[in-house]
Formats: sequence, C-alpha cells, structure tokens
Amino acid sequence: MMSFTDWAMSLGGLGFLLLGMAMMTEGLKAAAGDSLRSILERSTQTRPRALLTGFTLTAVVQSSSAVIMTTLGFTNAGMLTMRKAAWVVFGSNVGTTVTAWIVALIGLKVRVDAAALPMIGVGMLLHLFLQQGRLKHLGFALAGFGILFFGLGTLRDAFDNIADVIPVEQIAAAGGWGIVLGVLGGALLTVLMQSSSASLAIILTAAVTGVFTPMVGASLVIGANLGTTGTSLLASIGATANARRLAMVHVSQKAFTGLIALLLLWPMWLLVDYIADHTGGTITTALALFHTLFNVLGVLLMWLFSEYLFRRVERWIKQPELSSDKPRYLDKTVLSSPAMGVAAMHSELKRVFKQLLRRARNILQLSEDERDGHDEVNTLALLERIEEFGEALTSQANLAGSAETFLNLSWAQQELRELRLNLNELRKRPFERLHSAIPSELLLQFSDLLGSGQLKALSGDQREQALADIASVRKLTRRQLLAEIENGTQNAIRVTEYLAIIALCEDSAKRVIRIANILYPAPTEPAATT
Repeated sequence: MMSFTDWAMSLGGLGFLLLGMAMMTEGLKAAAGDSLRSILERSTQTRPRALLTGFTLTAVVQSSSAVIMTTLGFTNAGMLTMRKAAWVVFGSNVGTTVTAWIVALIGLKVRVDAAALPMIGVGMLLHLFLQQGRLKHLGFALAGFGILFFGLGTLRDAFDNIADVIPVEQIAAAGGWGIVLGVLGGALLTVLMQSSSASLAIILTAAVTGVFTPMVGASLVIGANLGTTGTSLLASIGATANARRLAMVHVSQKAFTGLIALLLLWPMWLLVDYIADHTGGTITTALALFHTLFNVLGVLLMWLFSEYLFRRVERWIKQPELSSDKPRYLDKTVLSSPAMGVAAMHSELKRVFKQLLRRARNILQLSEDERDGHDEVNTLALLERIEEFGEALTSQANLAGSAETFLNLSWAQQELRELRLNLNELRKRPFERLHSAIPSELLLQFSDLLGSGQLKALSGDQREQALADIASVRKLTRRQLLAEIENGTQNAIRVTEYLAIIALCEDSAKRVIRIANILYPAPTEPAATT
C-alpha cells in the first residue's frame, strides 16, 4: 500500500521533471535566439536538409513542440511550403529521441542526484548575475537540466513503491488488450503532459523499477509518440488551411507509423532486445532504442509514401479561393513572432494585389476570365482582415527589426485600397467608352503592368521607364484631344470624360508600380529585354 509520502514524492518528482524540462527548453531557445528562424529559412530546400534541420533544432532546443509550432507559423506565413515543412516535422520526431537517450544513459543509468544540485546552483547564478548574452540563457538551461535530473531521481525512488501496487502480471497476461491499454495510456500521458519528452522520461523511469513488462513499455512508447499530435491538432483549431494541412500530415504520419509498429511489435522488440543484450544495455536503453527505431521507421515510410499523403491532404483540405475573404496565411500561430507575422501580411497582400491585377485585366477585357463583380466585396473584406491582423500583431509582439517592413506593408495596403477604388471607377464606364478613350498604345503599355510575373521581372529602371512612357502617351493624347476640340471634330464634354479615364489609368499604373516595389522588390540586375 502506498503511503502519503510515496504519493507526495511521485507528484513532487513529476513537478520537478516538468519544471526542469520547461526551464531547459526556454533557456536553450533563448540562447539560440533567431537561429531557429534563420536555419528554417535556409536549410529546407531538399528532403534530407529539411529532415536534418528538424532533427538538429529539436535536439538543440529539446522541444519538438517548439519546432513544430515554429514550422506551423512559417507555413502559415507562406515562408515554407507544406512539403518542406512536413519534412522538418518528420526530422523533429527523430530529434525527440535525444532526450530519451539522455534520460536512459545519464539520468537513470548514473545516479546524478548529487550532481543535480550543483548544476541548479551554478546555472541560476549564471542566469541571475549575467546581464545579457547567451551564457545567461545557457545558465537557465543548465539549472533546468539539474532540476530535470533531480526530478528523475525522485520519481525513480517513488516508482520503487508503485511497482508493488500495479498488477504487472495481470497487464502482461492481458495480451493484445494490455498492448492496447499501453498505447492509450502513453498517448493520454503525452496529451496531459503536452510533451512527449516528459512522458518518455516518466515511462523510462517507471521501466527501470519494473512497473511494467517490456512489451507493455514498448506499447507505451508507441502511444507517447501518437500523443504528440495533440499539440498540432490544438494549434490547427480555427487556423488557416496551411496549418490544418500540416497538422493532418503530422497526425496521418504518426497514425500510419503507429499501425505498422503495432503489427511489427514483436519482431521490432526482438531486434531491440538483441541489440541491448549484446551491448550491455538495460530495459531503459532498450526502450530508448525502440523509440528511435519507431521514429526512423516513420521517416522511411514517409520517404516511400509522402507524396501520396500530401496529395490526399491537399484534396481533403482546400485552400480558400483567390476571391475568398478567408485568409490563407494570417493565423494566431504567427502573432508571437514579428518576422513571421510580417511575412504572413506580405503573402496575404500579394493575394489581394494579384486579384486586383486580374480585375483590371477583366475591366479592360485583356483576358477571358469575366467575373460578375462579387469579388470586390471579398477584396475589401480581406483588406480589413489584414488591417485587423496588423493591429493585433503590433499589440502582441515587439516588431523590433521588422518595423520598417511592417510600415512599408501598411503603406502598400493603403495603395491597394486606392487602386481598388480606381478600378471600381473604371468599371462603372461602359467598355465601349473605355475603348474609345484609351489609345491602343496606352492600353498596351498599361497591360504590360497587369501581370505579377511581368512586374517581378522588371528592374527598377524599367518600372520607372514604363511610368514615363505612360505619362508621355497621356500628354500626347491630351494635346491631340484639345486640337480636336479646337477644330470642332470632338465634343468638349466627351473629351473631359476621356481625359478622366486616361488619368485614372495613369494613376492606377503609378499605384501598381508603388505596390510592386514593396511586394515584389525589383531584381538587382535589369531584366533581359527581348
């Protein structure tokens, strides 16, 4: 029968474990600084690089949740495609095994209780007395390691008594049902802890005291891995399609791997047990190895079937239509990071810009994509959503190095509103009137600016020259129309209307270029002319 002291030790050990893991993760994340974001931006070009990036970042910051949440934010902001982000997540899953090996090889195999207290003391002294710098944050992480190891020691002592209470033989005799209970228990433990690393530490600590059999321990490891999807699912509630797609990929990958691991549970454990026996390992190292094997199996399965999974997920979760007022990139997961929040605004404003360029082509009948005009309301609503997001971003995060970019995007947003009003004015005119008012040369020059691909290719000088050419044609047309009034071949009222239409086109062209200079900065080298 467990005494009150045993229960108190169990709860206290659990508290130390979670507190130490939180401090360790927070300290390592702070010491890494912007490295997490910059590495994600640079190192995800291929499958192996994205996989290695996810593994390395998780091993460094000791938190797959932090890496996955950051990756979700990058995907929402349009800075990472779903496919690249998925491979970062797959690598992050493998990175969680580092914590299990630390616990198995150091935290439980070696009595670190005596070393834990000096680690806590030295770490906190560094954190308190250093004013700034990475060493201050590393001190906080060191204290977290000490508290983590102290909690492991306390838990191990408590589990010695728990092993006498739990009916280990009955669970083992339950066969398949015992395995199912283990999977459910492991998943529930991870969901409650909100950390697979913490739940694995508890499972390994319990294993060394004989609380459960090896096969039940393996099923608990499978369940703990399945439980990691809880963070992704919670983050995707009410989120954009990008976040929901990545969360669905994560859940599907874990579920598929878990199913295959359960089917291969016996041969997988025989392999793990064989390796552990021939390397002098214990039940804890065997479970850590099983945890590693499980996640490596997940990567191998995705290497074979990822494209099929990606296509399925894209079919299940649709992106909002271009004319929809539902954001594709704005999401609560990017509000905490100025860089990601600003990038999300950038991507969403490009959506609006492309839509307005298409509307201009339709008004001038430069494309066959005729629309009924309902997208005007959606464009306005989307601009309002972007403005609300910008206000939320400035209230929740310090813009720091992103302040200038944010101000430029805010200006582009105002220019988009004015461009939209100009296009609405042009749409009110019958096409025949527009066709009569706009000279063919001006129409050709204006049409060259109404494609995002064409705008991206233009250098800064070419953009300015395009505006100069439009102004030149407008002045020439004005002189011609005034001459026609003087010789009586043109009505003054009609000429006034024509000039107003031409002025709207020129003003729209100026706004298009100003917006493009922000959303599509001119290439450093002039675009080649043909």
